[in-house]
Formats: sequence, C-alpha cells, structure tokens
Amino acid sequence: MHHLDAGQIKKLKIFRDLLPNEWDQLYPLLSHVWVIEGEQMLRQGERAHCFFVILRGHFMIHYNDGRAITLNQKGDIIGWSSVSFPSEYTANVTALTKGELLCISGTEFLELLQSNSGLVEKVLKKINKFIQTRPQIGYLQ
Repeated sequence: MHHLDAGQIKKLKIFRDLLPNEWDQLYPLLSHVWVIEGEQMLRQGERAHCFFVILRGHFMIHYNDGRAITLNQKGDIIGWSSVSFPSEYTANVTALTKGELLCISGTEFLELLQSNSGLVEKVLKKINKFIQTRPQIGYLQ
C-alpha cells in the first residue's frame, strides 16, 4: 500500500482551505482505498458508514429506478449520505475502471466536526456545494 501523499491531497478542493492544525486533525481519518473495475462499492439502502473522495477512476452512481450519473473528477465526492441523516446510501456505486479513493468514516468525521466548528464551515459546506452543483440527473431528495 502506497503512503498517502499529504501534499497532493491537501490541494483537493474539499481540503484546500484547512489550517495546518485542522488538517492534522482530519488527516488521520483518511484511509486509502483501491477498487477494481466492476466492483460494487455502495448499495442503495445500506447503512452509510463512510464517504469517498475520488483520486482517480470512473464511478457510476446508479439508482434502483434506473437513473445514473458518472463521476470521474479528482476530488469528486461519493457516499455523502454518511454525513447526513438518515445515514443510508441513496444510490448504488460501481467502479467502471480501476480506481483509487480516499475513504473517510462518517461517524469519526462528524465527531471531529463537533469538536471543531471551523471544519464544518470549510468541509461540510464544500460537500453540500458539490452535491448542489453536480449534474442533477438522479439526485434524490
């Protein structure tokens, strides 16, 4: 397993505004995940335990009603339901290619936010903004 390149990760939009001490608190929550082509990562209705930030790869978010959207930009966020209620994934996610992601535990992330309100402003708002601005097909309320 390669070591996560903190310098590269810090440049991702979601983490860009963090102060050094905020980054030091958040960094230990990140784990590095590799997926293979065709791997189903999340299932709609399953308990949402973590969210992912794409480092590379193409991922299809598809709903049980047949709608779908593809995400492939570095820094795109998948599985954000883990930081909202109820904590259930609202879609299925399949890796269309080999991929590499950061995984962040929703519970640990929320605990960190409770102890550091600055992070709420900086990270949670970015997640919400990302969700609002991504292509709308298949976005379920």
